[in-house]
Amino acid sequence: MVGSLLLAGEFFARYRLPMDSASDLRSRGPDGPSSVAGSVIESPGERAGRGRVDTAAVWVPAIVALALGSWRITVPSLWRDESVSGVVARLPLSYMRQLIGDIDAVHALYYLLLRPFAASGGSEFLLRLPSLLAFGAAAYGVAALGRRLAGPLAGLYGGLIYALLPMADRYAQEARSYAIVSAVAVLATWLLVAALSDASRRRYAAYAVSVFLLGSFHLYALLLLPAHALAVRLARPRRVLPWVISVAAACAALLPLVAVASGEREAQLFWVSPPDWRDVGAFFGEVAGNAAAAVVVLALAAYGAWRSRRTPVLALWVVLPLLGFFVISQVHPIYSPRYALFVVPALALLAGIGLERAASALRGGLAYAAPAVAVVLVGALTASTQVAIREPDSRPDDLRSLAAVLAAEERPGDGALYVPQRFHLFVSVYEAPYEHLVDLTNAPGVYEPRTPAEMTAAAAGLQRVWLISPDLTPRYANDPRLQALRRDFTSGPAKRFGSIRLALLTRK
Repeated sequence: MVGSLLLAGEFFARYRLPMDSASDLRSRGPDGPSSVAGSVIESPGERAGRGRVDTAAVWVPAIVALALGSWRITVPSLWRDESVSGVVARLPLSYMRQLIGDIDAVHALYYLLLRPFAASGGSEFLLRLPSLLAFGAAAYGVAALGRRLAGPLAGLYGGLIYALLPMADRYAQEARSYAIVSAVAVLATWLLVAALSDASRRRYAAYAVSVFLLGSFHLYALLLLPAHALAVRLARPRRVLPWVISVAAACAALLPLVAVASGEREAQLFWVSPPDWRDVGAFFGEVAGNAAAAVVVLALAAYGAWRSRRTPVLALWVVLPLLGFFVISQVHPIYSPRYALFVVPALALLAGIGLERAASALRGGLAYAAPAVAVVLVGALTASTQVAIREPDSRPDDLRSLAAVLAAEERPGDGALYVPQRFHLFVSVYEAPYEHLVDLTNAPGVYEPRTPAEMTAAAAGLQRVWLISPDLTPRYANDPRLQALRRDFTSGPAKRFGSIRLALLTRK
């Protein structure tokens, strides 16, 4: 990683300029801030008009993002990961504490945040509402950061492009923490740029808090920090020490979470494999929805990085976290596209800056018409994917249909066995049909699963048991509780709901 940072430093060295706000630069002449020839005198009406433009530039993307994120937000079924969010968020705190200490510490803050939304069962809309609001906040933050670094139009275009990217929209409609992580990454970067422009203890303290929140919502999002470190070194070398102190304080506060989560890595990431270069290309295809849209967005982003010497932090924000995921995952696989969602705001803002720079070379109405056409083009290219991610069966699992089948076919006194044990969390977000089943996996109010003997005793008076599991590969088919149950029960045909399997076992 050190070698990669040095190479990136050489590549981005030509971008080295102080990170002052774009509005500050407008008041500077060619000879610096005291230049009379470069000063701009505005009338009150002009200042008010510019203020309205600046305000619209940040609010329009946020409104568009909220509108798009709300569109058909309840149509796709909640799936396995969302079920875990909804079920854990409404568990008693004592049970939640046991679960977090066993497998899911990295999401503890998110589950606590979700508790009010999951109360009384929690509808699909309420469970997904925090992600939707974070999506709108991230679009606002992208536009605000773009306004500060490159002017209001660059921020406007970047925020709109972010709102149109299918990957960002997908996780705006999911009850997981990834949209929130993206919003916090935008906030942390904005606070860093503000601190570099006008240093104060309060600004660095706010930045430290944002880094703490970033790691608390997802530890892998701390891969943003090498990008911040190099951006500080290139822009304000004398402010490296305050930055280090801020980050050290945040990371010290995160040490308990790191200590617990490090022991849960295998349980959390057993399904992750090392990525190759094809996965990098696939990531950008997922961000934009298809190859054509990806080419347009990447071309604009590359042009934005090339034309603007004031955006090293944005280019580094895209490159270094992805490089970190790739390098680390060759030894300890940690990469999943959704874990890298927090780089998408930087990509969108670079594309917005590229669009603004390209339009600035045009004259007259073309300077405004061309960006409008480009944004519409991005929307048109991503439209089919936007529709596809909102279809009822667009998620890996269809837990809504699973719950409907159980509700229609279960009988009083039926039992349920979840293999593996934690599948109870994975499927029961639509809780009504599961409340009528006798849980053979866990005794009421007990975190540890029953032993095979305890399960056999609990099933003694049952004639039917529903088996809820993934495909019965040897890993799951040899579950001792399932083996014990099969001595007395015969399995009927299985029904599938995405990656989840439902089978009825009846007593021999």
